[in-house]
Amino acid sequence: MVVLKKLEVNIYKNALFNKTDKLLVAFSGGVDSVVLTDLLSKAGYQIELAHCNFQLRGKEAIDDTAFCKSFADSMNVPFHLTCFNTKDYAAEHKISIQMAARDLRYNWFKSLKKEYDFDYILTAHHANDNVETLFVNLIRGTGIKGLQGIPEKQNFIARPLLFATKDDIREYAAKNHLLYREDSSNQEVKYKRNFIRHQILPELKILNPSLEETIHTSIQFFKQSSEIVTEYAKMKYLLICKEENNLLYIDINLLLAEKQKETLLFEWLYPKQFKTIQIQQLTEVLISENNTGKQFSTASHELVIDRKFIVVQKIDKENSPKEFLIHSMDDSKYLPVQFYFEETKLAEFSDNKNKITIAYNDHLFPLTLRRWKIGDKFKPFGMNGFKKLSDFFKDHKLSLFEKENVWILENKEHIIWIVGYRMDDRCKVVAGTEKLLKISFD
Repeated sequence: MVVLKKLEVNIYKNALFNKTDKLLVAFSGGVDSVVLTDLLSKAGYQIELAHCNFQLRGKEAIDDTAFCKSFADSMNVPFHLTCFNTKDYAAEHKISIQMAARDLRYNWFKSLKKEYDFDYILTAHHANDNVETLFVNLIRGTGIKGLQGIPEKQNFIARPLLFATKDDIREYAAKNHLLYREDSSNQEVKYKRNFIRHQILPELKILNPSLEETIHTSIQFFKQSSEIVTEYAKMKYLLICKEENNLLYIDINLLLAEKQKETLLFEWLYPKQFKTIQIQQLTEVLISENNTGKQFSTASHELVIDRKFIVVQKIDKENSPKEFLIHSMDDSKYLPVQFYFEETKLAEFSDNKNKITIAYNDHLFPLTLRRWKIGDKFKPFGMNGFKKLSDFFKDHKLSLFEKENVWILENKEHIIWIVGYRMDDRCKVVAGTEKLLKISFD
C-alpha cells in the first residue's frame, strides 16, 4: 500500500484533481495503465477507461483490445474504444507513425472530454518516462525548460504516477496479482526512446542504481530554476523588445550588453520554433560586421537583422491574395486594411498618418489595394518630382519585413497613398476643389 499512499500524497501536493472530478484514464492494457487504474479505483476516484487500437500490430492489437474490454468489465467501469488507420494518417500528414499515433490519441481524448464532460484525462507516465524524456530533449537540443521532463499537469492532462519508477509499478502489479499486456514494439531499439531505455539507461544505472530517483529530484530543481529564468527573461523582454504592427523588434545594442544574451534569445525565440543551433548562429552573427540583412526562418516565423533591431514576424500561411479591388466607399469590409471613407467639404490636415484627405471625383473608383513591387514610384506629397518606393523605404529606414507589409492604395491612373506613410501629391486638395474624400484606417 506504499505506492497507493504515495499516489494520494502526490495528487494532493500537486493539486492534480479531487474525488468529485470525472476522470478518463488513457488505458493501453500495459502494466503502467493497469496499475494506475487499480490505484485510482482503490483510492475511490470516479474513473472511466479509453483504449485506442492503432491497427499497427495485427492480432496482438486485437488481443490488447479484448483484454482492455475484459479488464474494464471486471472493474465495473465504463469503457471507450476507437480504432485508427494510423499509417494512412501518417502518410496523409507526412509525419512519423509515432507522431501520427500521438495526434490521433490526444485528439480523440479531447473529443471524449467534450462529449462526456470529463474534468481530466489521466496518463500513466512514470519516473522512467521522465528520465527518457530528459535525455531525448538533451539529444535534440534544449534550454532549461527541456530539463523539466514531463509536467505533472498540463491543461486537462494529468500524470499522477510520475513519482513511481517502473520497478515500483511492476512490483505493485506482482504483489496485487494484476494481469497486463506487453507491447512487443517497446523492445524495438530503432525508436529513439526505446534505444535510450534499453541501451543507454542500463549502463548509467550501473554508475547510479537510483538513477530515476536522482533525476526525479533534479527535475524538481530544474523546474524552479526554469521559473526564475522565465521571469528574468520576461523582465528583460520589456526593456529590450517591443511589438508593433505584428512585428517583434529586439534592440541589438541592448541585447549585446547582456551577459546572458544567448539564453534570452532562446527564451524569446524557441517558442517560435527557432532551433538552438540557429540561436547560436544568430548570436555569432550579431557580433560580426556587416550583419544587416542576415535572415533565419522556421516553419512558423522568419527573422531578419536590420541595422539596430532583430525583426521577427509570423509567416502568413493562408496564401491570401495580394491585391484587392474597392469598387465603392462601402466596399472595404473584407479587406486586410479596414478603411473608412467619408465625403467631406472640410480639408483636414494633421500629423496623423492613418488618415488623408484627397480631391474626389467621379473617376476615383475603383481603387486597388496591393503590396508594393519593385519599380513602383510615386510623387510624395509636397514634392515636385517622383521617387521610387525602394528609395522612399530606404530613407525611412524600413526593415525588410516592414517593407513587405506596406500596402499601396491606387486607382487606374496612379498611386494615391503609401498607406500609413505618405499620400501622393497628385491627389492633394487645391483651391477650387469642390469635392473631398477623407480616407482613414484604425
